[in-house]
Amino acid sequence: MELEAFLNSWNVTREELAFICDCSLTTVNHWFSQGEHRRVPGEGHKQRLAIAHHIWVTVATEPNYLLTLRNMYHPDRRKSDL
Repeated sequence: MELEAFLNSWNVTREELAFICDCSLTTVNHWFSQGEHRRVPGEGHKQRLAIAHHIWVTVATEPNYLLTLRNMYHPDRRKSDL
């Protein structure tokens, strides 16, 4: 997902972008700079933006049943022979 499209959908800070994209704040700041130091997000960064977008859209639109089901999950409840 392109950075501009992500930012049009979500109000996130540069620090949050760095976390989402698993990169440094310096890298994110270069995405917004002008001139010779400007960089663009790589394919890995764009993939992480797409994953975050997908998760957040899914969470925002999921029925209450799924939230309850997710809250019921705990690793200790699984049988060890799965």
